[in-house]
Amino acid sequence: MKQGTTHSISGFLNIDKPPGWTSSDVVAKLRSAFQLRQRGLKIGHGGTLDPLATGVLPICVGRTTRLSKFVLTGNKSYLMSAMLGVSTDTYDSEGTETHRQDHSMVKSTDLVSVMPEFRGEIEQVPPMYSAIKRNGQPLYKLARKGKTIAREPRKVEVHKLELTTWDPPHFSLKIDCGSGFYARSLANDVGQRLGCGAHMTSLRRTRAGDFHITDSRSLDSLIACAADDLWTRHLLKPDHVLKQFPAITLDDAESVHFLHGRVIQRIFTDRETSKSRIRVYGKNGEFVGLGRVDEEANFIYPATVLKDSIGS
Repeated sequence: MKQGTTHSISGFLNIDKPPGWTSSDVVAKLRSAFQLRQRGLKIGHGGTLDPLATGVLPICVGRTTRLSKFVLTGNKSYLMSAMLGVSTDTYDSEGTETHRQDHSMVKSTDLVSVMPEFRGEIEQVPPMYSAIKRNGQPLYKLARKGKTIAREPRKVEVHKLELTTWDPPHFSLKIDCGSGFYARSLANDVGQRLGCGAHMTSLRRTRAGDFHITDSRSLDSLIACAADDLWTRHLLKPDHVLKQFPAITLDDAESVHFLHGRVIQRIFTDRETSKSRIRVYGKNGEFVGLGRVDEEANFIYPATVLKDSIGS
């Protein structure tokens, strides 16, 4: 017997993505294993990981797909390994070698001395082998056809960058960064800066917003829980990604209005609660959605409504 009704299945899964899988591969596997399409349930991922990479991959199930943007824009943490002396067209070990140069003159002190240039707000040129679209077509599809086009540099934030391993020509870095950051580009740029080239050899994401590797589940272990919907026990509630917003509780009448997309009048005396976005809960403590407060803080506008929002 099913553990929950289909309409109540909604939340986030924290997957430890295995190597060799794309993020879309993981979504397709879970969609099939849990029979989500047949049940009219949506599923998506909260941030692309390359096939080479492993680690935290947030998965949105049911109505939480409406909250995926709050996962995508969160800060990330990575453990990256790279190799000096060899550059590739993809900036990682899955690509074709494009350049080889002697690296023996590079010391650990040289790497440490250039690392401050890659901390803080920096500019990165996205790799050609990326999912960024140009005229509706992903760049990696153009790259596979042998085409290279100019890419505008993008500003990204690197909060922390530490050298953790030095075993030339290999080295490893611990990275804390904002959204839009490309670890592969960092490996390539550091290699260029050191004058010998470099490419990424492995990448493990240890955090994506409020999703941590210590709380993640392997893909195989979740699929093994497909029977009787036992996998839903591992769903994180939809408000898991909204902890940065203050919360309010509505009475029964207000809840009905909110769930039907109607504006609610409410005067706030708490400055913290009068912020532009707020988590909204029903009288019974059920998270019902995300609201938007007007400038005068006199009205709550439903921004994202999750009527049946508790996952399991």
